[in-house]
Amino acid sequence: MLKQHKAERIDAIKEWNMIEGIEQANFDSLPSPRILNTHIYFRHLPKDFKNRKCKILYILRNPKDVAVSFYNHHLKVLEYEYSGSWEHYLTRYLKGDVDYGSWFEYTLDWERVMEDNPEYPIHTLHYESMKQNSLNEIKRIAKFLEIEVTDDLVREIDDLCSFEKMKKEKNKHEDVNEWKDKEPGMYRKGQVGDWKNWFTVAQDDLFDKFYKEKMSKSKVKMQFSV
Repeated sequence: MLKQHKAERIDAIKEWNMIEGIEQANFDSLPSPRILNTHIYFRHLPKDFKNRKCKILYILRNPKDVAVSFYNHHLKVLEYEYSGSWEHYLTRYLKGDVDYGSWFEYTLDWERVMEDNPEYPIHTLHYESMKQNSLNEIKRIAKFLEIEVTDDLVREIDDLCSFEKMKKEKNKHEDVNEWKDKEPGMYRKGQVGDWKNWFTVAQDDLFDKFYKEKMSKSKVKMQFSV
């Protein structure tokens, strides 16, 4: 929306433009500058991508909410054939035995990339900050992308990008046959702190201890509630 200077819904889903899944023909057909997305490590990006210093929006979400969101994703998508309990899933999550591996290793790796390459244009966004002050975060993105915006445009984009509207409109693109009970679940709650409805006191203590050990040398500040 920022790129086209219009608060209009783009008739697409993010999977269509994912670097690790897009076919060459589809990639070539995208208008330049291309807007792509990915979950992969920086070192796995195409070399040309790095040489051109393509701008990166790096989005972080607190790992407790990520664990809950990922669990529900694995539980509902038929392709995973997963029906395990939350307790067992949390153990797998902490081990990094899930898609794309450990949240902790991934986050630490990107932190190292930014420290070692301070000249590379990477803009960090926190999901929690976007929920708290979405207007400000949209303006920060626009500034990073060197796109001039009006306050009216920012407000209009903010309205269309609310979780409620995204869930209602984007789920229409999902193939119901890929989901259990024929109910698309890509957009579930979108809340900050939903992990409190899932974690037991013991699980929370275990997670906090694990987080403290893994992230002891990290400068990343996570927000687990708002």
